[in-house]
Amino acid sequence: GTGIDTSITYVPLIVVVTSRRQEFRLTVPYLSIHTSQPVLYLNGEVIPAAAGGSTSESGLGDVVVQDEVFFLQGASRRPWVSGILRVKLPTADESKGLGSGEADYGGGVGAIQPLGPGWNLIGAWQYVVRGDPPGIDFRNTSWLTAGVQWRRSERSSWNAFYDVRQSVIEGNQDLADVSLGYDRALSPGLTLRSTAYAGLSGTAERFGIGAGISFGKRRG
Repeated sequence: GTGIDTSITYVPLIVVVTSRRQEFRLTVPYLSIHTSQPVLYLNGEVIPAAAGGSTSESGLGDVVVQDEVFFLQGASRRPWVSGILRVKLPTADESKGLGSGEADYGGGVGAIQPLGPGWNLIGAWQYVVRGDPPGIDFRNTSWLTAGVQWRRSERSSWNAFYDVRQSVIEGNQDLADVSLGYDRALSPGLTLRSTAYAGLSGTAERFGIGAGISFGKRRG
């Protein structure tokens, strides 16, 4: 939808600390962007920045801190309900177009509804207050996620999600995409994660793939 050919590599280091009622998440990403014209990258959205030829930029992206607190604990038929607080720190280099150079913050709610043995319905809504760089007026945006998870066994699970995010540019089409993910536990503390996704709107990505490994240790 931008008329600009873009290839993005996003490599995050994610640290998660959990308890029964809380999940704290710190995301520190490395970002590499190759485009046919200079752009600004902001939370998954590509925004034309200026006229010019092809560019290649890379470096630290914006660090994200998120805290999720479950104020209603679920059971076999009762949902888990949580409150979410999220802050994006302006650690990316705005002169390279890797971020806006301004902090964002917001909050939201999440829910997990058990549907039966191995099945969960998952949803979340967040509202983000955008920091405005000099000369640019970004609008505040909402972000809706809905999906289903199927835990095939103790070692593997599938998940499918639909995401829709408002564009930070007033009048632009919402960014919408679908994703399919598969997780496989290789050992009690090691899990392989993979995802494929496709854009449903002209403002979203055409397609993408992701893969990663998570390491975990339970407290005794």
